[in-house]
Amino acid sequence: MQIKIYSKNFDLSESFREYLIEKFSTLEKYQEDILHFNVELTRDQHHKKGEVYMVEVNVTLPQKKVIRTKEKHSDPHAAVDMAQDKIARQMVKFKKKRFSKLRKQARRLKSLRFWKRGN
Repeated sequence: MQIKIYSKNFDLSESFREYLIEKFSTLEKYQEDILHFNVELTRDQHHKKGEVYMVEVNVTLPQKKVIRTKEKHSDPHAAVDMAQDKIARQMVKFKKKRFSKLRKQARRLKSLRFWKRGN
């Protein structure tokens, strides 16, 4: 999985880049065929209460499915953690939905009369 990281108004250190890659590479266990994985980090300087960091994550999956989330927090690590949790929940939901559709179609196929023996 190739993770593209973009930053705006944010000094991205090598240790923070490694933290991002480590945190988001765990999502590969939910969906193995991720087409694109983009992470955008921005620091908003126009807040009166100090610095606010925003993490936007876009994941492109097969069948043209895009999973997107945005998180804001005063700590960049906390914003990354919250974004990773949201993306993980959305990926699990997508995976369950896809497999439930397959199982439903398989049940429908098995219920057809010509599959039953003895008739």
